[in-house]
Amino acid sequence: MPRQRKDFLLNPAVITIVIVIAVVAAFNFYQNMTKMSQLENQIEEIEAQIAKAEAENEKLKKQLANSDSNEYIEEVAREKLGLVKPGEKMFIPVEEEENSDSDNKD
Repeated sequence: MPRQRKDFLLNPAVITIVIVIAVVAAFNFYQNMTKMSQLENQIEEIEAQIAKAEAENEKLKKQLANSDSNEYIEEVAREKLGLVKPGEKMFIPVEEEENSDSDNKD
């Protein structure tokens, strides 16, 4: 009996089947590890986006809470609308235009 079992295990067909099963298992393992790695990267990216969105949300909540204060209203009126208090003078900086034509004439 032991001789027949040893002959069965050394049969080329059995060895081939075992090798094919091992290769398929290794291939599936590699694919699963690659997919897991990709999913972990996606999770990290999404978590970073969530953290960024939460920080932006907190910033907006602070702005909303601060929007009723007189200082904020004054700041918006000055910066966005260009308003000034009575008696104040508003200075607008003017940048000089560079004339490339006048530089090339000399």
